[in-house]
Amino acid sequence: QRVIQAVGGPLECGARGSRLAMAVEVPPTISAALAAAVEVTASMSPAHPDFEPPVRPTPVSQGLLEGGPEVSARVVSKSPPRKRLGDCTLDCLSPSKFSQKDYYKGSAEVGSPLSKTMLYNQRERLTPDSQGFVLALVGLPARGKSFISRKLENFLEWQGLSTKVFNVGMYRREAVEPDQSGRSDFFDAKNKVAAAAREAAATAALDDALAFLSSGGKVAIMDATNSTKVRRKSIVDQVRACSNRFAVLFVEAICDDAEILETNMLSKVKNSPDFAGLSLEEAIADIKARVAKYEDVYEPVQDSEGSYIKVFNLSSKVMASHCYGRMSKSIMPFMMAIHIGARPIWLVRAGSGEIDSQSLGEGERMLSHLSAAGEHFARSLAAFIDERSERYWNTTGKEKEPTFVFTSTMPRSVESVCHVTDSHEQTAALNPIDKGTLAGGRLDVECRGDDSPQCDFEERYPDWYTEWKSDLFRKRFPGGESYMDVLKRLESVLVEVEMSTRPVLIVSHVTVLQLLAAYFRGTPVEDAWKLAIPKNTVMEVTPTSGGGFVCEEHALVLKEEGKTDSKPKGRTGKRGSWFPMIEQLSGNGMGHATMPGTLSAKGLPALLGVGVQAGASMDQ
Repeated sequence: QRVIQAVGGPLECGARGSRLAMAVEVPPTISAALAAAVEVTASMSPAHPDFEPPVRPTPVSQGLLEGGPEVSARVVSKSPPRKRLGDCTLDCLSPSKFSQKDYYKGSAEVGSPLSKTMLYNQRERLTPDSQGFVLALVGLPARGKSFISRKLENFLEWQGLSTKVFNVGMYRREAVEPDQSGRSDFFDAKNKVAAAAREAAATAALDDALAFLSSGGKVAIMDATNSTKVRRKSIVDQVRACSNRFAVLFVEAICDDAEILETNMLSKVKNSPDFAGLSLEEAIADIKARVAKYEDVYEPVQDSEGSYIKVFNLSSKVMASHCYGRMSKSIMPFMMAIHIGARPIWLVRAGSGEIDSQSLGEGERMLSHLSAAGEHFARSLAAFIDERSERYWNTTGKEKEPTFVFTSTMPRSVESVCHVTDSHEQTAALNPIDKGTLAGGRLDVECRGDDSPQCDFEERYPDWYTEWKSDLFRKRFPGGESYMDVLKRLESVLVEVEMSTRPVLIVSHVTVLQLLAAYFRGTPVEDAWKLAIPKNTVMEVTPTSGGGFVCEEHALVLKEEGKTDSKPKGRTGKRGSWFPMIEQLSGNGMGHATMPGTLSAKGLPALLGVGVQAGASMDQ
């Protein structure tokens, strides 16, 4: 190979077992030397059908000896030469497309591991995970700072991060009565006494935030205007003085949309203690005067101040600078998703399934497709969604649009929405928790009640159950998943739900719905496993203007016109004479609250002909 390459001849190879056939054109003056150096064999004749001799002479042979005779040599490579450890190339590795010199594919040179530029050094400093995080809100009054703070607190708490909001306005009202500190004159920069009181409130809030982080908290959210560079620099300096493991991220809320501003101002004056005792007109005039006083001294966040995210008109546009690390990976998509629009979100447990004959163990069966009762539930669900979505679109005054529908990939979940829509998104992110070896490797199994499937393992696997109780959120099933694992794959689904401006329907399974319900209800995620997810029930979630959610549960009771039938008729694609009755469940708890003439949720299995057998362990 070295001789052939040295003379610049074209190299053509064809593999035949361990033999390597090559042909080359060489000048006649060195053909004798070449013949002496290379073992010429007849292992593959030029007459062989796979043999393709070179047809294009090289520039070397053309320039040095024009018209020189062509010499073909057959070379046998019995074993490829071994490369020493220091060699830069290996015969066994094919060159990647990036190793070729091609301007349009980028340079093949290896980049320097340590750049000396200031921006790169800052990225290197910000990328590692911080021990604590201060999210400092920035913005004029009525720009949605408190809305963003509450949304972030709920989202980060749901991720298992200890998070707390420190509202500087609350500290101010505790120091000075709202009927004084809440009026616009209190925010005049020329009012030295008021300025000192506001500074003291901001300092007290930051001190508590740093104490929270020092005691094990992960994220402290400073809900305040932080309207000047001096104030923001003071925050950064105090955080760094407390610990160099704490990071600061400014979140600036910018709003110039007249409709959003009016909505924010109305919400603020109706709910804030600052405007108690004022008429609506007086309160609106006062908050506008407060905004004008802040505008006189307001300074937008600049690149030189450090990491920041700017949210325009409550997420119509988002800008970020110097945001690196895992925290930003989650916060950025979430900030781009949230908005103040109201729309219904429905969480539904997949309909009852047929029990497979293949046993998974005592009291446990695998499920496949919907049973007859599950089919009736699917038709009832479709009627419910049609009625509720029609009501929503009539309220908005807009033209009706399709409902976003998400299901797991399990057949029962998919079939539960077959009467709701012809097209929907199936995602494995909504699949049940993987119980690993405890479930025989099967995903679609039901639990006997409305609670966590782990409860069924207390008697059957006491040793594992004891370990699980020590860390309910992070303990994995043997060879399976934990609640934290399920939550991580649910994050993208939750962001899509928050981003949607249309009604959303999610059909999934107990463990997944427990985690989603924990987010919408504001339940600590560690307690998600305690949440009951009833069968044949729709959880309706409606976002509020304050950043929270209103949750209602509706039991779908299937009844036949004129009488109650405990054994529904066979499976059919038509709705026929079946119609859903909506049972609002509230007050006395799930399974007990009833309306006149209806059954309680505990009576649903008998009504639907679904017998819950003793020892039936299922995660539906």
